[in-house]
Amino acid sequence: MARQRDGSRRPGFPKITRIEVSEKHFRLRAVLAIGFLVLGIVAIAYGLSSLLNKEAGWQAVEATPSGLSCASDFQLQYDFSEDGSGATAAYRQISQLYTKAVEDGYRIFSADLLEDGLHNVAYLNQHVNETVTVEPALYQALQLAAAYDTRAIFLAPAYREYERVFLAESEGEASRYDPTQNPDVMAYIQEIAAFSNSEQDISLEFYDNYQVRLQLSDACLAFTEEYGIEGWLDFSWLKNAFLIDYLAQCLADNGFTNGYLASYDGFTRNLDSRGLSYSLNLFNRSGNSVDIPAVLQYDRPISIVFLRNYPLSDADQWHYYGFADGRIATIFLDAADGVSKSSLDNLVSYSEGLGCAEVLLKMLPVFVSDSFEENGLAYLARDGVYSVWFEGDTLCYNEPDGAIALREGETVYTLECVSQ
Repeated sequence: MARQRDGSRRPGFPKITRIEVSEKHFRLRAVLAIGFLVLGIVAIAYGLSSLLNKEAGWQAVEATPSGLSCASDFQLQYDFSEDGSGATAAYRQISQLYTKAVEDGYRIFSADLLEDGLHNVAYLNQHVNETVTVEPALYQALQLAAAYDTRAIFLAPAYREYERVFLAESEGEASRYDPTQNPDVMAYIQEIAAFSNSEQDISLEFYDNYQVRLQLSDACLAFTEEYGIEGWLDFSWLKNAFLIDYLAQCLADNGFTNGYLASYDGFTRNLDSRGLSYSLNLFNRSGNSVDIPAVLQYDRPISIVFLRNYPLSDADQWHYYGFADGRIATIFLDAADGVSKSSLDNLVSYSEGLGCAEVLLKMLPVFVSDSFEENGLAYLARDGVYSVWFEGDTLCYNEPDGAIALREGETVYTLECVSQ
């Protein structure tokens, strides 16, 4: 396949472009924007009235990073009711801890940031076929991915190609980069996938003391050189699942568990074991419209992963592109062929005992697939990972005593427990 070599590094922070969506999509996004605006106004009011003194009760804890961080991807909500007059000191302590965590987490999992003394994802990509000592959090994340034989973390060159689609200035440009519309790009993506999916070509070897080796075959190295590929390892869209677990662990290790973390792209870690009632909105896509027909209710520490093949806000520009014919290209690439795919429009899976990363790795083969296999979710349920999904106007769930409340709307949904 003839392909022009592009050895230049694309910017780590491309300029923001607007995703074209239907009017119905826009209406939903407007509602969400209004909701976030209200939260923003409340936060500003609290900020002005209690700049020096924090009230006991629920507060959005703000990180104050001095440099690059993942703070913009997450929200931390914390209940200071038990701190009383010490809420201000507790807030300051959590904010400082959270700030360091979002800075460190960003640096550890970055595939772009190279820094003296930092042995992160980017460092591994620069030192293939070498045994190197990496950051403990990265070592553990790589081990977890390897335990589930997740080849998606080796699709970095394919993710770079899909970024061209998501950040395209026009549909014509997006179509030229879209593998499903450009045979040359598809051929290149499939070559990438052939290497990414082969343990003989790309593998991880683990040693004691946080040492790991990213092993590339001679053929893979030659392909890397030919096409100017700068790295194969990248957690990409899976990264925030690992990051939220890292942030949650930092909080829990320091005794701060009366709150929860949530990311814009569907990952939630609730640390609260006091028995308080929480709820999660359940979204469903029907054609070009998106409903919120129900809520999932829970009262225990839980990890939740919500995957969807459609955008909900401008932040989703990194992961989706909507074409005029209604098709939406997504970041969910199948490691088998490098093609964007999803078996369902939306899938929620959750666990009381596992972190978001492990829940994601378990549900990944079910969601990123050509067809939906309900038995796959039944298998996860036996391991304590329960799921909620939609089949037409039926809301299905497989936790026997799952608490789901339907909302009234234009579409009438029915509940069905399919526990086995």
